[in-house]
Amino acid sequence: MQMLNKRLFDAIASAVDLDDPAEQFLAQRFMIEAIGRVTSQLPVAAKSAAAVANRYVTGAATAEEVIAERVRLWRAIEGRDQSDEPDVLKIRTAICVLHPMDIGASAETLEYFFEFWRRGGLPQAELKAAVHNKYGI
Repeated sequence: MQMLNKRLFDAIASAVDLDDPAEQFLAQRFMIEAIGRVTSQLPVAAKSAAAVANRYVTGAATAEEVIAERVRLWRAIEGRDQSDEPDVLKIRTAICVLHPMDIGASAETLEYFFEFWRRGGLPQAELKAAVHNKYGI
């Protein structure tokens, strides 16, 4: 993980308990906000991810809709899912937003989110702004 992303992740992990359901919800909201800030820079297939995830956390979408969106994105990168192509990595960043923050997996999901963000070439300034907005860090 690049230094800035590691510092941001470490700051979040030391400031909150990612095993606490309330903190998991905040982590989910953080990822949604961050990806929403860069929607215009995502591949066409991933542009709706933030909206679907946001509708879900606000109760306007069902879990089935989120799963369908996640499946659609996995299919968009089928056969290339381990690629280092920026568009694949950006789609994988969006997929992280569509995963529930399960107890025991929230830190891992957040780590993947940070790593795919960086490797996909998404702007660090937007990520840092979302961390500051949601966590005050």
